[in-house]
Amino acid sequence: MERETLLPARLFLLAYDPKKQRLTNWSHLGTLLRAAVLAELAISGHIADQDGRVVVVGKPVIDDPVLGVVLAEIAESKKPRKWQDWAGRRTGACLKLVREQLAAEHVIRADRHRLLGVFPYWKITLRDTRARHRFAESARRALRGGEQVDRVDVRDAAVVALAAYGELRIVVSRADRRQFKRRIETLGERVGPVVKGLKKAIQAQQSAAAAG
Repeated sequence: MERETLLPARLFLLAYDPKKQRLTNWSHLGTLLRAAVLAELAISGHIADQDGRVVVVGKPVIDDPVLGVVLAEIAESKKPRKWQDWAGRRTGACLKLVREQLAAEHVIRADRHRLLGVFPYWKITLRDTRARHRFAESARRALRGGEQVDRVDVRDAAVVALAAYGELRIVVSRADRRQFKRRIETLGERVGPVVKGLKKAIQAQQSAAAAG
């Protein structure tokens, strides 16, 4: 990929299990990608936190179809919303946009199938595993490396924190979360409120699912 790979695309690729040749974390992947969009918008200076709510900074225009959709939603909202509210909105649409973007850029191949001839699903294939391997290694170093947290690349810090709070265990396992708990929290502090917003959004989804 020639241009810099932004957080939503990185986390989509990292959700892919090369051994099983399929995406993981389906139940939370859309929410994780929405949070990744918010993190990317915050890093690029398009949005900011104001009393726990997301506000647009400057003109709501950006040259990326995935980020642009979410930025426009925030700009057009009649009232400021909390980070967890934006992370939990239109998650399926966000997943679709990221998948279509990566397919259009020939990073992945996305084929639509039907399970038992009835239930539709997407089979994802990585056209080149090198990018995913590179992002996985960067995340591993950010999590386990001896480098000071403030020197870790901000997007690598975001990948680790979002993967941890978004339960993307192929990147940050349960054992990793226990062993590197404080480092994950510190990496998350570099990313801002979106990390805790993601955690709350997933908790809300889990509570809703348990309640039926």
